[in-house]
This record gives sequence, structure tokens and C-alpha cells, in this order.
Amino acid sequence: MPSFAGDPRHERLVAVLVPLLRRSCPPGGGGFGGSYELRLGVDEAEELGGVDLIRSALRKAGRSLGWSRLQTFGGSFPQAAVAGVVDRREIPEEFAAAVEEYQMERGRAAAEVVGQTLLDGKPRAVPGSVFVVAQEFRAAYAEGAAG
Repeated sequence: MPSFAGDPRHERLVAVLVPLLRRSCPPGGGGFGGSYELRLGVDEAEELGGVDLIRSALRKAGRSLGWSRLQTFGGSFPQAAVAGVVDRREIPEEFAAAVEEYQMERGRAAAEVVGQTLLDGKPRAVPGSVFVVAQEFRAAYAEGAAG
């Protein structure tokens, strides 16, 4: 992966991503168990600097939060550009139950929304879904440009 050191687009993305990654961590989880997946239009991702730059910014943002073992992923596809990061550190025992409960609750919430949508046909946004995450990212990025 190329170096993006000194690239202002990279630094801006890192600054925007750090609080978003922090919020992805389960409450009561001690900062463990976070993950973030960003799906954007291909043109939108290119305007930000491309998937490689976004992945690099995700990696740097995660490391700044102490995610010493992390995994990034991403690529450009005809319909979307995808980039993400997952905290792969071992979760200490004192935080394991909180992280597991958070993950289970997210799964239950997503299943409930899908069930409701199937019943009445009204699409709903699921907190933490790729649609919601993309909207939150866009808002944070725009706010960073204004600030």
C-alpha cells in the first residue's frame, strides 16, 4: 500500500474517523470490539482519495485508539466502494460480556427491523447499518470541512 504520510486528505479522514471508530466500540467494552465499515459510491470514494487512502486512514485512526491488532479491508466494485476496519485484539475477560451483549443486541435489532419491513413493506434504517454509517460519515466529514 502506498504511503499517504503528509497527504492532507489522509489527515482529514483520520481526524473524522477517530470519533466514529470510538463510537463503534460497545458501551462498557473498555474500547474493545469496535468495527467500522464504510460503503460509498465509487466516485465519492475517489473524491476522498480512493479506497487505499481510506483504508490507510482507517488503519491510522484505529491504531490511535490502541487497536494494536486490527484488520482492514476494502475494494471498489461496480456499485460501491467499501472500506472497513475491525479491532482484532483479544477482549479482556472483564469486558467480554459487555462486548458480546452489544453484538447480540445489534443482531436482534437488525432482525427486528427486517421483520417489521417484511410485515409492512416500509424500509427502515438500522442503527449501525451501512446506510446509517455512510450518512454519519458524510455529516462528520462535511462538519470537518466547515470547522
